[in-house]
Order: sequence, then structure tokens, then C-alpha cells
Amino acid sequence: MSETKATAAATTSSRSSNYSVRPATEADMPQIDVIVNNEIKVSVSNFNYGPRSIEEGLAWFKSTIDGGYPILVATTLGDQQQEVVAGYSSLSSFRQKDGFRFTAEYSVYIHHEHRKRGLGRLLLKELLVEAKKRNFHAIIGSISGGNDASLFLAKEFGFRVVGTMRENGHKFDQWVDNTFVELLL
Repeated sequence: MSETKATAAATTSSRSSNYSVRPATEADMPQIDVIVNNEIKVSVSNFNYGPRSIEEGLAWFKSTIDGGYPILVATTLGDQQQEVVAGYSSLSSFRQKDGFRFTAEYSVYIHHEHRKRGLGRLLLKELLVEAKKRNFHAIIGSISGGNDASLFLAKEFGFRVVGTMRENGHKFDQWVDNTFVELLL
């Protein structure tokens, strides 16, 4: 990571001092599902059309963890001093073939009430540390058209744009482009 990128990451960590990052547990899934279901409802960041059920969320959690991929949550204390999941990040299989076992696709989602506080940086930074620990070589991201903040974040961490697939997604009666980014660890 360049000195500028490291400085930006350090600055973000201090701004995010009310949040901490840890591995997700099954108990976090209801709050993760709230984040996911909001994105399904209002954005093209997730191309599902209907909400994810509790059972589907738990199945995703188990298959991700059992597959050797991490799920991290950024948490803070809520009004009643209970832990609140403000965002999450995860790695998943890029392709289901042996030759791609060192490549993973990343996701970062932030609860709409916790955006613009540096959580995306905090979660992506910790996710990349975890990816290195697990011996991944390449990390891939797919960023929907119009999501300039996610594209900017990826570039801050050294991801490079490897291509844009035009109109390969469809949601809200519109075609959506997806830009793919890649980082070699």
C-alpha cells in the first residue's frame, strides 16, 4: 500500500473510532439481513428482486464460512448500549472451479444510517488483511454503474479497473452496467 493510501486508511480508522470490526456470527444475521434487504429494495448494488429470508441468510452465512471465506461486521453501541451491526464485508467464491481457488470476490455493505463515516474503508482494510491470511492471491469486485463511492474506495486500496460489462444487470426496469475491479495481493 502506498504511503498516501496508508495515511488515508489510518485517518479513516481514527474517524471510525466508535466502530470495531470482528468476525460475524450467526447471531448477527438478522441485522445483516436488514442491511441486505434495504439494498435489494432501494439500489442496484444487489441484483436480487425480493427480500432475503432469515433461512436464506443463515444458509448464505453457513456456506460462506464452511467454504473458508470470511464475513466481518463493523459494530457500534446503540441507544440501549446493545451492539449494532453498522456494516459488513465478506469474501466469496469467484468461480466454482479448482483453478480459481486463490481468487475471491468481495462485498461491502453499510447500513444506510451509518454511511459516510469511513466504515467501507475500515471493513475493506480488515477484509484484505483476512484475505492475505487465507492465502488468496486475487480479489475481484463487481461495482454497479452509478456507484461512484464504491469505485473510488476500491481504487484507494489499489484495485484496478479490468473492464465494464455493459447492461448485464437488470433491475427497476433499467439495464445496469457492472465494472469489475481486481487487486493482486
